[in-house]
Amino acid sequence: DQALIAQKRVNELGPEHWDYHFYYGKVLSARYYLRNVVPNVNLVARLVKEGDDTVIEAPIEIFEY
Repeated sequence: DQALIAQKRVNELGPEHWDYHFYYGKVLSARYYLRNVVPNVNLVARLVKEGDDTVIEAPIEIFEY
């Protein structure tokens, strides 16, 4: 909803308005999120369900050098 509202404000205000870049930033943030984060949701969910405990198995000594 916020991205749609922001896009509406961008269209209404125009680039000369002092608030334009604020709303345009919201639009770009939403676009990035939808293109780069959302597509990976299923993969992350599957990894969580599999419950990889490799990190838990690692002894503290492997981090000491």
